[in-house]
Amino acid sequence: MPIIAVTTWDGQSDAQAQELMQELTRTVGRVTGAPLDKITVYIQEVPRSRWAEGGALGSDPKFPELSRRLSE
Repeated sequence: MPIIAVTTWDGQSDAQAQELMQELTRTVGRVTGAPLDKITVYIQEVPRSRWAEGGALGSDPKFPELSRRLSE
């Protein structure tokens, strides 16, 4: 049955992670008709220092700006 993998930065609270997993489970169940007990959701948390967009590390204070660059 469905397996949903979410990859995100670390730092979410347990309550946020639980709410996300519950909502994803409900939505997938509603859309696909799969029984809720057959839907698996897991979250992989990546430290910001190990995540890059456009070559800019997520831990860089200038990340919002640097990650949007189109060239060097």
